Amino acid sequence: MKKKIDRIIKDIFKNLNHKIIFISKTSTVIEYIQNKYSSKFSSETKFFTIEKFFETISGLKILDHHSILLYFFSFLKKDDFIEKKFHDFFNWGPKILNDFQNIDFNMVNVEHFFSSIISTEKINKWNLDFLKQEKFFFWEKIHEYYYILQSQLFKKGIAYHGMLFKTAISCLDSFLSKNLDTKIVLFLVQNIAFLNQCEKIFTKKIIQQGLVYDLCGKNISIFTLESLNQRRLLNSRTCSQYENLKIIGVSKEIEQVKTVKNIICKLIKKNQKPNKILLIPGDQNLTIPLAYSIKKLGINIFFNIDCSLNNIPIYYTFYFIFQLLLKKKKFKKFPRKDVIKVLSDGYIQKFFLKKNSILKKLSIENDSDFLFEDEIKKYLYRNDLWIIFKIQTNDIKMILISLISFIRKLKKLLLTNRRKHFLELIFISKLEIYIQKFRIIVRKTKNLSLEINDVFNIYEEFAHTENIRYIRKHRRRGLYVTGFIDVFLENFDVVIITSFNEGVIPPNYNNKNSSFIPFDMEKKLQINNTHEIFYFHHLTRIIQFSKQTYLIYKDQPDEINSGEKSRFIHRIEINSKISTEKIKKPFFPLNSKRLPIVIDKTKSIIRCLHELVNKGLSPSSIHLYNYNPLLFYYKKILKLRDPEKISYKKKIGKIIHKILKILYEPIKENFMTIDCIHEMKKDCESIVKKVLLEKEKIIEGNNMFFYCIIKNYVKKFISWDEKFVRRGHKIFIKEIERKVSSILNIGSKKIKLHGIIDRIDEYDGKTRILDYKIGFSKIKEINVSLKNIENIFYDTNYVNTMQLLVYVYLWFQSSILKGSKKESPIIGIISPEMNGDILQIPINIFRILKTNITYENYKINVLPFLIKRISDILDPSIPIIEKIY
Repeated sequence: MKKKIDRIIKDIFKNLNHKIIFISKTSTVIEYIQNKYSSKFSSETKFFTIEKFFETISGLKILDHHSILLYFFSFLKKDDFIEKKFHDFFNWGPKILNDFQNIDFNMVNVEHFFSSIISTEKINKWNLDFLKQEKFFFWEKIHEYYYILQSQLFKKGIAYHGMLFKTAISCLDSFLSKNLDTKIVLFLVQNIAFLNQCEKIFTKKIIQQGLVYDLCGKNISIFTLESLNQRRLLNSRTCSQYENLKIIGVSKEIEQVKTVKNIICKLIKKNQKPNKILLIPGDQNLTIPLAYSIKKLGINIFFNIDCSLNNIPIYYTFYFIFQLLLKKKKFKKFPRKDVIKVLSDGYIQKFFLKKNSILKKLSIENDSDFLFEDEIKKYLYRNDLWIIFKIQTNDIKMILISLISFIRKLKKLLLTNRRKHFLELIFISKLEIYIQKFRIIVRKTKNLSLEINDVFNIYEEFAHTENIRYIRKHRRRGLYVTGFIDVFLENFDVVIITSFNEGVIPPNYNNKNSSFIPFDMEKKLQINNTHEIFYFHHLTRIIQFSKQTYLIYKDQPDEINSGEKSRFIHRIEINSKISTEKIKKPFFPLNSKRLPIVIDKTKSIIRCLHELVNKGLSPSSIHLYNYNPLLFYYKKILKLRDPEKISYKKKIGKIIHKILKILYEPIKENFMTIDCIHEMKKDCESIVKKVLLEKEKIIEGNNMFFYCIIKNYVKKFISWDEKFVRRGHKIFIKEIERKVSSILNIGSKKIKLHGIIDRIDEYDGKTRILDYKIGFSKIKEINVSLKNIENIFYDTNYVNTMQLLVYVYLWFQSSILKGSKKESPIIGIISPEMNGDILQIPINIFRILKTNITYENYKINVLPFLIKRISDILDPSIPIIEKIY
């Protein structure tokens, strides 16, 4: 990009007969031009970012998001909102501010917008009973406050971003007419499709009176009005652009660090210059381990990266303090574990508790779950930490005064080593200013009943939305580290991107968490929302402008994320022949593994197990125990919720099961015919959309990805049935998604087994028990022998077979299937092949019998192993032993 800018500046020098204003959206470009060329231009030449230029022509100054939020709160009238809404402002206020930004950035007709959204709210709240009619309408008040906020900010000469842009656009014609002798040069480092409406209007105006250069493409190009009106996106289906791309999957998060180190070592051995290597940590948490690993190679590092405040360790110091105070408010005393968390924090230990005696005294002298304020006072009365512990959580003024006092004391201690605590000092200074502003508003506002939970909400919103730009140059140029969406001027030979997992790149974007505007209204009003497209286009540019790109992702779930590779990798794999290299051999020796957690089955655990089997034990529960008994203990005994999100594979599986049930339910207890198959095919697409979208109206983002997979699977599934019907086979649908259960007697214990059989049908008079799977199958059949039958109920590799064998027992025993014990069912898995076609994988049990299994055979050869597996789970003498993978 530097070479392009240099060539553009040389061309400008050739025709230098105007005053010039250089403008770019990013400061990186402007700083480069100003530093290199400002001495060669006249003193009348100006250099601006778009924001600074808009400030100049509008006469307004941008105020940060958090300060605007506080201003907004300061003139909010309590009577205008129901009490809960008013006190919950710092949860809903940021969303409203984001909506104001979007309305202004995209030049939306304000009155038309509010008219539409108020009408929608009134329709949703309408009630037949006049006495129960809603009298408060949230959006009516927000409509008023949109104008109140802007009026108040105009008086002070300040603005939020969207307001500044919209105001500046209204002033632009006047500025241009007064400066006809000035040539404006605008540099675009972003595809036109991703500009908001204000930026598009600005760009069109500049084209008419200046020059607009595109720095995105490979060649230098000047925009015209005609090219601006075209949505110019790079073709994501060009296979050639992925020739120099390598995708690597590793099993653990930290193994990415070793992989990066190995790649850099190989590159250096091939005489690759470090300053031509770009490293992009997808997840900021890996930045420090990556930097430490690279420094050990003796390579210098140039940092230019945004650091989120909630990723700085000192964030947790205040987080634990707030949690302590929230619990104090709730219980009127301190939970022991929260006190220990605060006192054990690294910064607290270093600066306030150098002799760790207080923690020891608390451990020896008090073993209760709670501590009273008087008990804490004995140990901390002369310590600055007492400022925190004595806070009265319902007195907002004292809360803020105490917090500011504590922050200043901590800041003074951090200042003893400015260089070491550079990031902490920026964090704590920003926090001090923010709380001080809030304190001023509280002091000026009467009858304000805020408490500690309100201050905590402010802190969380501040820490999760504010960033620190960390720039650290080295005298000798070294490897460059920056963020994924950052603009960089250099062209790099090698780009390495880590944590290329779903939810990281692209990051999870949930409109409900950032906006109150419904998705369909965003589309209708053309509010710009190109989050996913922007990220993929940016990735395409990175790949295009480097000689070699590495995408590294983690393919195993852990505490950090689900271990799913990014949807962008899926898209690249579909559109090219690139394969993924998987590093299966761990970088860390096996003997360094920790010992597994072992839990003896106490009387209370045995009681919980018996309660579980009385309510019902499913094949999935048996599989969970086989996979990891400790996870079984957490979920089934302790009833802990799984913190991980459901994987896309499970989501797709659930949706497919639901769609097939809807499609096949009407023909239950009937033979399948060509006519009913045609009917299903006709209804297929509408049912897929209905189930997938639920309340949404437009297929976008993840849903588009799901839609293609689900529609293809369902159509292939129906075609699979059609193939057999056309060949003259008789298929009689008996049950779809049938819940079945039965009692299994193990000694004196009565075990309730239950499950859901996906489909029971008769194929040419033979009963089939079928289980749907969405994963590709590489095998054509599964054979169960007398030798491996025991393993099936213990080994996780046989989970599908184990599940069907349990279903066969339930089918034999079920009272709804009369006479079933006399029949020998066919059992099989329905799964797609690699080419997408649906395949039935038969499970052949004891082929030596030359027939399908009968109930008598099942009782003799299968049931004993099922009983043994369940008995082992219930056996008090067999402890719960964690499996470490």
